[in-house]
Amino acid sequence: MSLANLLKKGGLRQSATAIPATFATDAPPTTPKVATVATVAVAKPEKVAANDPAPGAAALPGNDPDRWCWPRSTAMTGSEIDLFTARLARFTDKGLIHGDAESLADKLVTRDRDDDDRRLCVECTHLAGYGRASWRCGNWQAAKVAHRARDAQLPADLVLTLQRCDGLTNAITPALVTQ
Repeated sequence: MSLANLLKKGGLRQSATAIPATFATDAPPTTPKVATVATVAVAKPEKVAANDPAPGAAALPGNDPDRWCWPRSTAMTGSEIDLFTARLARFTDKGLIHGDAESLADKLVTRDRDDDDRRLCVECTHLAGYGRASWRCGNWQAAKVAHRARDAQLPADLVLTLQRCDGLTNAITPALVTQ
């Protein structure tokens, strides 16, 4: 019997099973390697912020970052911002909470712009203590706030009020901030 006759009659059902054909798998293509004698130069860009001035840009006329600040607007100049930050640190170091210290430092920016000669006790190097209940004047004789050293305790309202004081020595001056 021929193979064609066996297929027609179904005679191969018991003797043969169908196995699907599989394709041969090749190894994945490999990329060529760089020879060990070759070197590659990689340029590393400097870390520059988008708002940094271009090199040599400071020398150009009209390139002053403070040109649109006070007195042309209410914006603070760079030196005013530095002084504001130094005052904020001083005030929080003396026990004021951050919000009150920030408000007070902002008030002093206005005072400086108005050329007001009054000062706060928290600006003075002679203020001792931390917090409203412990502030006292270390230069009480020149400041004329007490007759004896033990009476040099200062109320918070006095410490946070603009006043003229003969014993004041500024803890923060613009000259110290810009250095």
